[in-house]
Formats: sequence, C-alpha cells, structure tokens
Amino acid sequence: MKQSDRLDIVCISKLLKYIQTLRDAYGMFNITSAEDLAANDICQLAVTQIITNIYELKLKMRSKTLDRTPVFNKIGLKASRNIASHDYDSLDFEIIYKRTCQLLRQEVSDELEAAKDAVKRDNTGDPQG
Repeated sequence: MKQSDRLDIVCISKLLKYIQTLRDAYGMFNITSAEDLAANDICQLAVTQIITNIYELKLKMRSKTLDRTPVFNKIGLKASRNIASHDYDSLDFEIIYKRTCQLLRQEVSDELEAAKDAVKRDNTGDPQG
C-alpha cells in the first residue's frame, strides 16, 4: 500500500473518531442548540479543537479521496477553523453549531467509512473489498 493511501486511511479513521467525540461531547453536556453551546465554556473548547483537528486532517487528504466524500467535503470548515483558532473571542456559535450538526449527520460518517473502504479496495484490486 502506498504511503499516501495509508495517510488517507489514517486521516479518515481520525475524522470518524473526532466526529464520535463531538457526538459524545454534545451528549455529555446536553448541547441541543447554539445557545447551549454558547453557555458552556468547556464544551466550546472541545468543539473548537475538534473543528480545528478535522480541518487539519482534511488538508492532509488527497483530492482523489476527498472527491469520494462530497457531503463531507462541502462542509465549510475553513472559516470555522480560522475563527476557532485565531479569533476565539469572536466565535459565532450559530455558525459553529451549524457546522458541527452537518458533521454529525449519519450520511457524513457513512460516506467517510465508504471512502476508507474504497481506498483499501483500490490497493487489493478486489472490487468487493
């Protein structure tokens, strides 16, 4: 397996882990709205770090692999990441919450799992995986 394929598989695995961590944080702190997020400093820190990590992983992935994840790829993480990393005092929790809700859609996780399987399949030559 090529190094670039391994990197994409590792990135996708980490993305899925961060999405689950985000889901766990929202459950633990009972976050169901942007207002809930704005009122919880600890969850804010977790969520902004998760967004930053997800965006950085996305940058490491090849476009070939990202093309297999159009729903995930269209989530506007760049601005959210930049605000979370560089302008923390000006967070717009409506935007942050909206982006995280997009990440939490089952369709995104399913798409990432399918892309990971496809990268593995590409390396085995087996059309069934």
